[in-house]
Amino acid sequence: MRRALVATVVLLAVAGGAARAGFTPAWSYIPASLRAQLAAEAGGALYLPARTPAFYRYRSGATVTNGNLAVTFTNRVRIRAGVWQWTKKTFVWNARRYAGDCTAFATVDKTLRLDGNTVYWSDAGGVAWRCVAGPRGRSYVLSASSATGLGAGGLASAVASGLDVSRRSSAVTVALSVTPATVRRGGTVLVSGVAGGCTAGDRVTVLSPAFAATHSFAGVPAVLAQVGSAGRFSAKARIPATRAPGTYVLTARCGGGNLGVSARLTVRS
Repeated sequence: MRRALVATVVLLAVAGGAARAGFTPAWSYIPASLRAQLAAEAGGALYLPARTPAFYRYRSGATVTNGNLAVTFTNRVRIRAGVWQWTKKTFVWNARRYAGDCTAFATVDKTLRLDGNTVYWSDAGGVAWRCVAGPRGRSYVLSASSATGLGAGGLASAVASGLDVSRRSSAVTVALSVTPATVRRGGTVLVSGVAGGCTAGDRVTVLSPAFAATHSFAGVPAVLAQVGSAGRFSAKARIPATRAPGTYVLTARCGGGNLGVSARLTVRS
């Protein structure tokens, strides 16, 4: 095995502005009835990506064969308002039981870190993968591969967002708040919210220039929080005594992508 190269995938951070309603998870485009069928055939757990590269959606053909889940996501292009056309660009998502060494699944050429998840990439196989601990002590390997041009970045992001959706509905709630909304320099605030589409144990990264630079993402100071039940998270953050007075925007990301919400914090002298 060639020596793994350690790389960091830098994804676009959310810019300041009005909060959006949130994102629609990629797995929700697979009909609920089909998800239930696939979960039963896969033994109860159903690992699917919450995020896919832009405009990749599920179209048809999801199967479970000998315990291996295979789902093809296909790219589509906008022809005009309300009219889309499927292309021949695809990637294949796989999830199956796997109890071996995760680095032995394929030749590791890169090791990527995306929001606390370790994802591996193989040049020869054109595949990104990671291993997860599933229900009842079972271990799974989640992977994504493409023969039509998708590289490490897009596929690794999809793999990082994979989660067990066997008991999830299509409804997704996302929220972000900071308390108090006005604080003096050197004070402490509580950041909290809901990370719909992320599973318990995932890590939420809340970003803002108002924070201390103890942690950072793409050069922006960050506070880290763990997702609990129902997607809820919270963490305390200290505002440096040297932070300039003003209003600062907070954004959040989880599962390899932006949650699409923001909050505002006013710092006083």
